[in-house]
Amino acid sequence: MTGTRGKGGFMLVTVLIVTAVGLLFGAGALLLFRFQCQLRIDRQHELEKVYAVRSALNYTRTIREIPDAGRPFRYETGSERNLGLLVKPVEPLFPNVSNESHFVMERGDFRVLTGQYNSLPDYEYGAVGVTNLFIDKVDDDGKAGLVFKDLTATNGVKWWVNVGMRDTGSWLQEDYGRRYFFWPLDYVGGNVATKDLMRLCLIRNVTNETNAAGRRHGWPLSQEGERALVFQIRPMAGANVSNAEMTFSEFVYRDGTVTTKQLLYWNNVPSLCNMGLQLAGNKVCVFYIGNAQQNDENVNLASRGYTFSESVEMTLDTYRYFAEAQTVGGKEYGGIFTNAYGMVQAPELRAVFEVEAASDMRGDGVTLDASNCDSLTRFRVTPAYQYDIYLEHPAAVTNRATVAQKIGDYDRWGREYTILTYDTHGTEHKGFRRDEREQARKNGR
Repeated sequence: MTGTRGKGGFMLVTVLIVTAVGLLFGAGALLLFRFQCQLRIDRQHELEKVYAVRSALNYTRTIREIPDAGRPFRYETGSERNLGLLVKPVEPLFPNVSNESHFVMERGDFRVLTGQYNSLPDYEYGAVGVTNLFIDKVDDDGKAGLVFKDLTATNGVKWWVNVGMRDTGSWLQEDYGRRYFFWPLDYVGGNVATKDLMRLCLIRNVTNETNAAGRRHGWPLSQEGERALVFQIRPMAGANVSNAEMTFSEFVYRDGTVTTKQLLYWNNVPSLCNMGLQLAGNKVCVFYIGNAQQNDENVNLASRGYTFSESVEMTLDTYRYFAEAQTVGGKEYGGIFTNAYGMVQAPELRAVFEVEAASDMRGDGVTLDASNCDSLTRFRVTPAYQYDIYLEHPAAVTNRATVAQKIGDYDRWGREYTILTYDTHGTEHKGFRRDEREQARKNGR
């Protein structure tokens, strides 16, 4: 009898152990199934976010006008979690209208001063050989801009306005770089072989008080080792000034003189539209926005397509000049650094607009007229992309999903813009269910 009871007890323990193991395996399988379902749901919602952003990008490619406030979208998903999106043109980094030191060119801040320098807004002006430099209305719509005027002078006479861009740093602190561009409105006309040259020059924000008024803030280059990044426009020969040659060059002051190294040349491009240069790391290209005809249409500048040249690399010495600490005129200027908030900061820059008189036909009037003057307006600095694409989460959090750029032209015959994006579309947010769980955990702390 005792042996029978022992066997029964052993069987009972065995059954209990087997049952426990079975329950553990079952619970493990259930947890694994739950985890797999959770991953699938998260992946589904992640893909829905990707498709939502791509849908907004596809719509942006076909639409002509996107207002400055942005265009909102709704995307209906298969999981019934409808998504909110916003395609918004980027805000300019310069000028910032709330920063009183920023020169807002079309507002008419420029004034001829006795000392040739003004700190609010921050600009300096000068000339070689002439003094007829002023700001005024540059067209019948009341737009203001810089007007470079002289009735007789030619053969190398230069005018310039040197604009400070305080509190903006440089392209070296941006993930994708920056764009520096403006709108050349008029050139000295005439059916001549040579036209005036118009330049946008980027220099480091340095001060040399030993220089004369009109050249104390870094232009013209005058200290050993000083450098400039120079975007130049020269209208093509002949009566038509709607096409031009664009170049990008490096200027360097060495041994008492300025030497020029041309790195990029692009010809037969529209000249009377917004144009400038794009910088990203040590890479440089030039571009124009829309075309001359589009500038006269009721299309927001932020909605036009861009056309880019090939990309070139600036020389290593020039890159280091703009990135590293420098001593100029006995003063030390810092290089790139990371501040206490983990943000990268780069040396401040100045933008110089210079016109060199080269035309042999100057005009004969005393009033402002396209045939008598070189004029420009609307200087802007922006990130090196056109739109931010924002995606709304179910947890009431809105994040930037990607950035985008319109390429090329749009016309009435059905051509669409090409849309260029710089990264993946929303995948960094890991799916909506995970978003909600993380948000709930944060709120519960």
